Amino acid sequence: MEVEIKAKIENSKEFEEKIKKMGAVFVKEITEEDCYYNHPCRNFADTDEALRIRNDFTLTYKGPKVDSDTKSREEYYIKFDSMEKMAQILEKLGFTKVAEVKKRRKYYKLGELNITIDFVENLGEFTEIECIGEYGPCREKVMLLVKELNLKNLERKSYLELALSHRGTA
Repeated sequence: MEVEIKAKIENSKEFEEKIKKMGAVFVKEITEEDCYYNHPCRNFADTDEALRIRNDFTLTYKGPKVDSDTKSREEYYIKFDSMEKMAQILEKLGFTKVAEVKKRRKYYKLGELNITIDFVENLGEFTEIECIGEYGPCREKVMLLVKELNLKNLERKSYLELALSHRGTA
């Protein structure tokens, strides 16, 4: 289970300094490009699911959120070797491309928690705090860090949902 909280941040440099002082270790900075697809027989917007291919050659399925205050959900990943071929397979199976989300992402590690600082095209700056494992203990760890960081602008919508709202199609 992936337990995750997302929050809009106003000053990424201050936030980055804050997590470094807490002991967060920088892992990497990359650009992620996600292409989201909708199912041919059901609307993922209605079922709170997502299917995406990412430019790191990963296909990800995300199940519905499991609670009302986090973005916790089951996730399944599989690697592939060609973005073009994966897109063709999905389209041949009837999946339709919904939107693309591009972001520059800094990854940090703080104990068992992963922290990202995201610069999302057309949406702004966000942080995501995530823990992968058993729901209860992970949720406690994530919520404790949210409190310690005094995060206020929590956001349950995915970047896809925010992007669709931003362009007026959600």
